Amino acid sequence: MNREEKKQFILENLIYVTGWLLVLALPVFRTGLQGERDWGMITHMWWETLPFFILFLIHNYWLVPYFLIRKKGWKYATGIALLLLLFATMPFMDRQERLFRTEPFMEQRHRFPPQDGRRLPFHREHDRDRRFEPRDGFLPRLMPPGRLMFLTNRLLIAILMLGFNIAIKFVFKTIRDDRRMRELEKHTLETELNYLKMQINPHFFMNTLNNIHALIDMDTEKAKETVIELSKMMRYVLYGANQTKVPLGKEVQFIENYIALMRIRYTEEVDIRLQLPAHMPEANVPPMLLIASIENAFKHGVSYRHKSYIHTQLSVADGRLNCFVVNSLSPSATPPKPGMGLENLKKRLFLLYGNNYSLDIWQDDERYRVSLIIPLES
Repeated sequence: MNREEKKQFILENLIYVTGWLLVLALPVFRTGLQGERDWGMITHMWWETLPFFILFLIHNYWLVPYFLIRKKGWKYATGIALLLLLFATMPFMDRQERLFRTEPFMEQRHRFPPQDGRRLPFHREHDRDRRFEPRDGFLPRLMPPGRLMFLTNRLLIAILMLGFNIAIKFVFKTIRDDRRMRELEKHTLETELNYLKMQINPHFFMNTLNNIHALIDMDTEKAKETVIELSKMMRYVLYGANQTKVPLGKEVQFIENYIALMRIRYTEEVDIRLQLPAHMPEANVPPMLLIASIENAFKHGVSYRHKSYIHTQLSVADGRLNCFVVNSLSPSATPPKPGMGLENLKKRLFLLYGNNYSLDIWQDDERYRVSLIIPLES
């Protein structure tokens, strides 16, 4: 049982304790309004409440957790039936019946009805209509109609009490199940995101190492500069990508390093532009989320036979970040197909934001455009 489950367990039992304390306190306050408290009557009412309390304990701590919660319906129904049958056969006696058994009351019975024509008190007039003869100072064993109604009312109260008990149990069970489901979804989300990151990082470094390999034969000095830029990027990937959120400034710096690395590789024939907002807000974004569309643009937007361009624009408005990337397409080139980077991007966006994001992709004969809008978190 973890910390949250302990809190729920304590709160649930606190509700039960408070309810029973109110039930036990009710006779005290009720009789106190009439003047001096009749502790004999109060004690008797407490004894009358004791079977209900025992019924509640058996139901709450045995029948519900071991049968009803575990979906053993027939065992639970059998247990409830036996429990209510035992409850109905227990020797309940109200205070009037206890008074009926006293000797002074038995002596007064021989003076019924009054000779002066006065109407009997309700309980005595009702007793006269029941027509029974005392036997050794005790009431007959057969149950009179008033007694049957008395037990029926008690059974109804017991059933209502058990119903409230089931309602409270299932309310807390629903809360626990919802919390466990959220924890399971969170764990699944983290596992899948980590898996996607493991796919992104090797894919990214594979492309970067291919760039360095090409530069070694073309320009050794540029290859050395590329290794330096790559080391900066590796530091961010190793220490930043393991976090769920990173500052927007660090993510933008990573993009700048990546584009600087690409500028070293390609000649001036490739128009590479990066436009950033004048003021960078203090916000957080998931790491390595924006690089996928930029990397895809360099993969499909560079041509060695025609002039090419890759334009990236980052803007912030109304608490949302817009990453717009457009690259050229060679007329003779094969139309690009969604690669691993964009597929992983779509999966990560859905896992992170649900439907609270926008990803639009356009393509024609000359251009390939990607627009990504995500909410910023403080």
